[in-house]
Amino acid sequence: IALIIANQLAQWLKVLRLAYSSKSFNLSMLFASGGMPSSHSSTVTALATSVGLVSGFDSTVFAISVCLSIVVMYDAAGVRQAAGRQAAEDAAEGDLRHTGAYR
Repeated sequence: IALIIANQLAQWLKVLRLAYSSKSFNLSMLFASGGMPSSHSSTVTALATSVGLVSGFDSTVFAISVCLSIVVMYDAAGVRQAAGRQAAEDAAEGDLRHTGAYR
């Protein structure tokens, strides 16, 4: 249950942050990936914390869940960096198809 709550909280925070900054409410952001806060990171952090609370913070299964969390967060950060570089290259070339400005 903690995993679902953490994931949904992160997604709703994205919707509310976008609604505040753009003055428009867009529920499709609930199902969108990317942006901050990271639902991937919040989900695996909740997983590791739950495993630690149930199995003990000195258990092998907690160590495995922490390793999984690190891999997921590292990968998510790498994908975000690559997407940012691609967007910068596209903008420099005048290609606006991936920015949302092209419709």
